[in-house]
Amino acid sequence: MPFVLTEQSTDPSIQKLAEILDRCISGDLLAFRPLVEEYQGYAFSVAFRVLCDEEEARDVVQESFIRIWSNLRRYNREVKFTTWMYSIVTHLCYDKLRSRKKRGATAIDAVDPSLLASVAVEDNPERLFNNKELAGVITMLTEKLPPKQKMVFVLRDLQGLSVREVSDILGVSEGSVKTNLVYARRYLREQLKPIISD
Repeated sequence: MPFVLTEQSTDPSIQKLAEILDRCISGDLLAFRPLVEEYQGYAFSVAFRVLCDEEEARDVVQESFIRIWSNLRRYNREVKFTTWMYSIVTHLCYDKLRSRKKRGATAIDAVDPSLLASVAVEDNPERLFNNKELAGVITMLTEKLPPKQKMVFVLRDLQGLSVREVSDILGVSEGSVKTNLVYARRYLREQLKPIISD
């Protein structure tokens, strides 16, 4: 499929991506390597934050790039490549979350209260991510969220994607994204309150 010009087509990185995709589609497996090297970190970041399990996250990344290679001819270049990639990654994560057996309670009791000592109770969890330790705690707390809420929260608040991007990635309405985000944030605030107030 030839490169389709869009408003962003003047960006050199998009031009380079288009050339790499054209080579991959023509069967050049070596051209796929730089694509994997460029984007696997982003894919792993999402997978790990959703699954909270390094091995499962690596499995998802590997399967994601196998699917990307197999479906490159179907990729619509009007859509950002990262949006398409994230949709593959998140769908695989969603499948893993749904197939997991129910685990014991989240290790909320194991969270060190001193990590959160400087955080005001009224603060929203999404404001806490400048501190990596706090971000790690919040990522752990997402383990008990329903899969869709978790996915929305990770993509919007941990990955910093826009509501529109999350909507495109998950194939749900922007309203659904916002609603799931409200519930996820509310749950996390409730989980953080007893720790902060101790």
